[in-house]
Amino acid sequence: MTKSILFVIVFCPVTHCSFSQTDTTSLSVTSDIFTKIEKNVKDFKLDTTAAPDDKITRKIMELRNLRGGFNINEAVDFKIEEDKHKNEIPKAEIEKFASFFKSGDGEKWLDNATVWIYRQHFSYNELKKLVKFYKTSAGQKMATEFPIIMMQSLTAAEMIKNIYIQKQKNKME
Repeated sequence: MTKSILFVIVFCPVTHCSFSQTDTTSLSVTSDIFTKIEKNVKDFKLDTTAAPDDKITRKIMELRNLRGGFNINEAVDFKIEEDKHKNEIPKAEIEKFASFFKSGDGEKWLDNATVWIYRQHFSYNELKKLVKFYKTSAGQKMATEFPIIMMQSLTAAEMIKNIYIQKQKNKME
């Protein structure tokens, strides 16, 4: 499912832009977003060193704890569970990998890397505002519901893509 979700992420915005008749700004905005994402991912340098024990790091940790639900650690757990069901990797290897990310260096390295990423993207004042938001009932609901909304939206996009493909096949026949 992960490969198909990635395909949807790439395919759906492209088809939206390709078939858009009136909103030429959406093409520019979508293109800018993907250009920015692509550049940032391409230029990304992994840093797993310990972050400084300062107010910024503490605020990042507070935010990550407040968000709960489906943070990067849970996303890794989700992916590991997905891999278990595929039976492509021996279960013993998957268990080692899971252990590495739950209590080994993997967990520490991922937490450190995530803190460094947040530090690159948010100022201390922005982090304070995010913490304040996620402490509200709306923020807590957003933290809980957003991953579900995102996955349902991606699933919807994949289903719509499949309908489109089927309609194109039917036209060819």
